[in-house]
Amino acid sequence: MDYFDIFCLQFFVVFIIYLIKRPQIGKNEPPLVPYRYPIIGHTYRYLYDAENLINECKEKYGDPFSLYIFGSVRTFAGADSSHEVFQNSPDIFDHHTAINVLFPVHEVYRQYLIHEDAPAFSAHSINESINGRIYLYTSRIQKDLLFGIEKYFGDCKGSKRIKNIHDVLSLIIAKPIVNVFLGEEAAQFDDIVESFSGLEKDVFKLKAIPPILLFIHPSLHKKAVTLPLKLGWKPINKHRDLFIRRFKLIVEERVRQRIVLGKKYILKDDLLDFVLSEPDFKTEVVDDKFLDKLFGIIYANAFAAVHSTTRFLAMTLFEYGGRPEFWKEIYEEQLMIHNEINNNLEADNVNKMIKLECFIKESFRNSSDFASLPHALLKDSYTFKNGATIPKGRIVNICTKDVTLSSNFYGETSKNFQPSRHITTYSGGTTIHAPLSKVDKGHIAFGGGRRACPGRFLATHILKIFMHNLVLRYNIRTKSGKVDPKKIIATFVFQPTSELIFENRNY
Repeated sequence: MDYFDIFCLQFFVVFIIYLIKRPQIGKNEPPLVPYRYPIIGHTYRYLYDAENLINECKEKYGDPFSLYIFGSVRTFAGADSSHEVFQNSPDIFDHHTAINVLFPVHEVYRQYLIHEDAPAFSAHSINESINGRIYLYTSRIQKDLLFGIEKYFGDCKGSKRIKNIHDVLSLIIAKPIVNVFLGEEAAQFDDIVESFSGLEKDVFKLKAIPPILLFIHPSLHKKAVTLPLKLGWKPINKHRDLFIRRFKLIVEERVRQRIVLGKKYILKDDLLDFVLSEPDFKTEVVDDKFLDKLFGIIYANAFAAVHSTTRFLAMTLFEYGGRPEFWKEIYEEQLMIHNEINNNLEADNVNKMIKLECFIKESFRNSSDFASLPHALLKDSYTFKNGATIPKGRIVNICTKDVTLSSNFYGETSKNFQPSRHITTYSGGTTIHAPLSKVDKGHIAFGGGRRACPGRFLATHILKIFMHNLVLRYNIRTKSGKVDPKKIIATFVFQPTSELIFENRNY
């Protein structure tokens, strides 16, 4: 077989795939944006020019519209229709189903999760054990964050330049999350803190496999990604082994105390003890199978908590470092609160950090992805209010930045950085603000609807306490003195690759 024959064979295979995979659009579906290249569709531009692609399509074809990406049609919902997706989640649209199609992270934890609806169980656990009792954790979070700040930033008597702020922040943030999830004693285990911090990198190793097989069928991509797991490569097993080594005796003692004390047992202030009190986790025998289940629920939440909080915090620091016009008012607010607390920070003090919280919220808004939060349609079909209908299985991506920068929600100044937009002052002098943890149509950093991120209250608490301490102790700036360009990967926005400079305020 010569080169011409090989070329003809390849062309024939590609042509057959094109015929098989050629998108079929049903009646009344959102408009499928025309594309130039068969099979590839909009994939290349989606990966390398997502911002302009999404903006152009929304302007020309309305909301929602559809693109042909990685061998399938995906619908994109912007400011006009995204709230419908959130309102109907998880009964009609489900985020976790879509994630598992695009990147089967659930497969990593499958052997450890006992609940068919693990997200609902996680939300219930976090709401009951953390969100309603956040005041119990404030001083512990403050102590752990101060420890991390001292360890990784120190005095900064001259100046300290930090290039990869994400990795530093991940280690700092992991410690209070370990404290809240596993208890104060656990936060003293450096290896557990490093495990919580390093979990993100180990899970995302699966993303090293390019999604080429999605062009043929999602199931083939899923099989390719999960093949290493089936062959014995399990990146989180070392975390599981460490968890059992550190916590088997602790769990055994807590189970024993429950049996001995019965109703007199006093619930400890951490997520671990709450999970142990749930019916599905009541046991008299703490074996490896039971510890696997316990590991699954704790570490699945740890992955989400550390990853999201670290990413948002890094974004906020770069926004703060490049916007000196806001330094004075934020510093004065934190200094006033510091003078009130007498070294005993409480939840009420954190609630007074209004200007700081509004700055963080505006940083989130300004740093939104171009498209994210995919949801899969579970029902046979769904018709948007504008009459567009999509079929079962269709993945709907949210045009995140179109929502967060929409003039529908933020007026003519929607593209300007204005933290004060989240504060309302009434004629009588009363001031209220829109909290960072409250989701609405224009604020979807934590998702929306009933399945909005349950950890957003803890994340908000940690972010404010961390920034409070940093602002009081350091001058933080970018090398350029301005907000540096953010790193863009496909539709996702990350903190700039440049460095941040920390200088001690007292020197």
